[in-house]
Amino acid sequence: MAMAAPATRADAPLSVTLTIHDYPPFIGMDLPYGGLLTRVVVEAFKASNVTVKFERVSSNRAITGVMMGLYDGGFGWAHTPERDRKLLYSDTSIYTFRMVFFQRRDMQMNWNSLADLGNYQIGTTLGDHYSEEFSALHAQRKLKVQEAAGDLNNMRKLLLGRIDLFPMEEEAGKMLMQTSLTEAEQARLSYQSKPISAVPTYVVLRRDLPNARELLDRFEQGYRQLQDSGQLLRLQTETRKAMLAATPQKRTSP
Repeated sequence: MAMAAPATRADAPLSVTLTIHDYPPFIGMDLPYGGLLTRVVVEAFKASNVTVKFERVSSNRAITGVMMGLYDGGFGWAHTPERDRKLLYSDTSIYTFRMVFFQRRDMQMNWNSLADLGNYQIGTTLGDHYSEEFSALHAQRKLKVQEAAGDLNNMRKLLLGRIDLFPMEEEAGKMLMQTSLTEAEQARLSYQSKPISAVPTYVVLRRDLPNARELLDRFEQGYRQLQDSGQLLRLQTETRKAMLAATPQKRTSP
């Protein structure tokens, strides 16, 4: 009796545990399909016979936990020198974040470079990356930066006048305002049309994960398959529609 051919290494099922945090509309266990990026990552891995498991953590721990070796990896993260020393990245960027400043609507300011903002109090969120220029100016103490534990903390600090500017991904910031602030609070805030930066984000795995390279190779194969078949665009469109239908609007006063 003829023996069945053994499964190739590429066909063998694998699994990976990724951190997940709340960053609507891109990432979040409570969002339809887990959010725009989550769905794409899951489907790309699935196409290459990799099962994704999730560990729900805070935003900062979602990246620092991987760098500390507590979790296999994460997604939706940008390159930084510190991260690059400890992480491997997918070759393909899964999304480019458009970073803008949120501010109070009654504020007027003109700036040509970030260095022009040295007189303003800027709020940042622990663990987040905004741009290389922003990080360099912060390190040189040419920007006045206050760090907070979460994005909503910074939105509330804006409302209270404790900070003047808060950099965040445009779409994520707008959704945070819609779901977490009252209509009256939303009316007091706006965002600048001028972007701070465009930040490509990736799937990341810790360098010492034994099969990290194979997992990333499989992700690339699956992602290309989604792109080439047109399924990637369909998944994104479908997820955005589901997100819009499920997004609650906070209307009442506090």
